[in-house]
This record gives sequence, C-alpha cells and structure tokens, in this order.
Amino acid sequence: MFRLIQLQAQHGVPRIGIDPDGYGSERAALARYRETPDTFSGIGRFDPAGRLAEIIMDTVCGPPGDCPDPAVVVNAVTFQRLCDNHSFGLEVLTLPELALHLGVVVRMAPAMARSGRHAAPDESHSASNRIAREFSAHVDDPVWRMELCAELARTPAAVNGLLIGVGALSHRDVLDLYPALCALGTQLPGGVHADLVRATVRPLSPAGVTALRLGL
Repeated sequence: MFRLIQLQAQHGVPRIGIDPDGYGSERAALARYRETPDTFSGIGRFDPAGRLAEIIMDTVCGPPGDCPDPAVVVNAVTFQRLCDNHSFGLEVLTLPELALHLGVVVRMAPAMARSGRHAAPDESHSASNRIAREFSAHVDDPVWRMELCAELARTPAAVNGLLIGVGALSHRDVLDLYPALCALGTQLPGGVHADLVRATVRPLSPAGVTALRLGL
C-alpha cells in the first residue's frame, strides 16, 4: 500500500504526516503526487502490517519555477527537495542522512524521461539494490565486506541497501552471522558509522536495527 506523506519539522524533530487515501501501486501514488507536488513531500510505502517501510521522493527540484536540474538533497529544516544550485549555502541532508534521521529507507522515485517513460535507475539505486540482494549470502566474506565499504564510501546513498539487507535477516541469521556483522560494523566508512551510531537512540527503526545488528 502506498500513501502520500508530508515531512515537517517540530522543534527540530522530523515528523511524518500521512494522507488517508491509499494507492495500490507506486506509479498510481506518484501520479497523484505529481498533481499536487506542493502539498506533499513524497510517497510512503507501507508493509502489510501498516508500518512505514520506505519513503519515495520525487526527483524534481522543489523551489518555485521550472528548474531543470534533478533534486539531490533536501533542506535540513523544511525537507524541500533541492538540486545542487538551489542547495548552495543552505543546511541540507543527503538521502542517506535523511533516512537515518527518519529511521526509514528513503530513495528517489524513477525520473520521468521526456517521452514520459521512466528513465533508468541511477547508480546509487542500482548499488543499493545489489547490496540488499547480496547481503545475506556474502556478508561473511571478508573481500565482499571490503568491496561493500568501498561502495558505501564511493556512493553514500547506497546505504539504503545496507539497511534493507540487514533488516531482512532473520533472528537465526543474525546469530549465525553476528561475528561477520560486527566485523562489518568496524569497517564502515566514518560517515556511515557515525550516522548509524546516532540511530541507536531509535532501536526499532530500520537504521537503529541495522546499527544494533552490526554491534554498534
């Protein structure tokens, strides 16, 4: 189930407002969102239990006017999507930083090509998907962990794949793989490591679960 959401800051703490109308697909929710982009911040994907599992944000730069550049960050205060030019001099959050603030995976929606068809996913989305897909089978491989950390250093937005991969492990998997998970926790790039440590104050969030399972 997908619903439109609004991100707001209350006393410096991000809050998520949820529209009651539900949509059966990401495409339907995105189409509705693009009819009223100033009203909502993005789309929320909810799991069968009704928990927010993922936030999907549009790639269109948020300030008024027809900005041709894609959004790459969000304003740290208003959560408005911003391109490189409009974000200059402002306090901003990258998508991985926003994900850790909210405790839920955040990604950009597929960009719309001029023909109206979806453009190919960007590099960070592809890396995130690959990390999530390979995580359980390869995390106990020291070489793979080194490659993962290099990927996270090179493509910070791919941290979403780490959150998904770690979160998908069963309790038995965590017990069996705990030495490898802890080893990965010590190898993470400094920025990712610091963000995950901060996320431990929300232990039930995806980022908090990841941090605890990595022994942070």
